[in-house]
Amino acid sequence: MNAALQQPQRISDYAPGIYPDIPAEVYHRKELGVVNKGALDRLALTPAHYKAWTDGADQPETPALVFGSALHALVLEPGLFAKEWALRPDFGDLRTKKAREARDVWTSEHPGVRTIAAEDWTKLHAMRDAVMRHPVAGKFMEGGQSEQTLIWTDPRTGLLCKARVDKSRPDLGIFGDLKSTDDASPQGFSRSIARYRYHVQDAHYTAGGDVLGIGDRFVFVAVEKAEPYCVGVYMLDNESALRGDELRAREMDTLNDCLRTDTWPGYADEVTTLALPNWAFSD
Repeated sequence: MNAALQQPQRISDYAPGIYPDIPAEVYHRKELGVVNKGALDRLALTPAHYKAWTDGADQPETPALVFGSALHALVLEPGLFAKEWALRPDFGDLRTKKAREARDVWTSEHPGVRTIAAEDWTKLHAMRDAVMRHPVAGKFMEGGQSEQTLIWTDPRTGLLCKARVDKSRPDLGIFGDLKSTDDASPQGFSRSIARYRYHVQDAHYTAGGDVLGIGDRFVFVAVEKAEPYCVGVYMLDNESALRGDELRAREMDTLNDCLRTDTWPGYADEVTTLALPNWAFSD
């Protein structure tokens, strides 16, 4: 039998544990009732949003997601980056036959390679260098394991959970995530944490880390996307971590209730009285 056919195609086909080589497309495949950060974010909107997300087709990658994937590969899996990514040549004006032919020849000689424009190529390498120069981030990124998949059963709810850990350092008791950002300052990145619910990610990954024993401290390595490509390494304080735990628990309970009753409500069914936001009263 073809080895590819033997590879489990869903996270629910795996036993709980730590896996170093689950393909990204298998990890990201959506399954009703399997919890990751993306699922928690949709549940925070409404169960109807979550159900539509699990039932819907995968959306094409945005340029920002492509850039983020390339950065992760370059920093965390440089061997994979060298095989799967390439600097996009300047073929000239693609309205001309000569330029199109040059592009087609190059593409045929590099099957399956994902290309990056010259400007982004330079930026990615500068960001990688900044991370590796940082006295804490650089040490964290050296050694350990990259892109591990955690699969566990949540002890409280019984729900199957998954997480993709960027970097794990069991020798240091630390694991964490690499984030590209416009502002890696403490004030700026704290706003990103609130906006993108990274405190919920912290709670979810820490829960998996506790069950599977890969570490008890979760860190964010934030690197700016513009010169001078400053880097910050952050852990949440206790109050923020507890807020992430609270939100995750609420969303896990919501999912359990919806799975039990097979109901996926949206907003309220009755008329709701609204108040204007405070800023609307300022002249």
